[in-house]
Amino acid sequence: MALPKKKVSVQSFVIDGIHHFDIGQMLDARGIAVRTGHHCTQPLMDRLGIEGTVRASFSVYNTKAEIDQLAEGVARIVNFMK
Repeated sequence: MALPKKKVSVQSFVIDGIHHFDIGQMLDARGIAVRTGHHCTQPLMDRLGIEGTVRASFSVYNTKAEIDQLAEGVARIVNFMK
């Protein structure tokens, strides 16, 4: 079975200089649900020197508009915080 290209169900990310919890709080204020923290990978994050990440999960019920809202929300946070 061939897997589809360019598809992902979970995306974890960090933004240099902005704490992952702050990103999660600001996205939540915009109605965008993400998770923040270690996501059961604390030993790996310790090794990589990462405090935590923001994790967005996607499924068949997500629309392109919702993904665009996430991207816009992250861009606004970066512009505001930097």
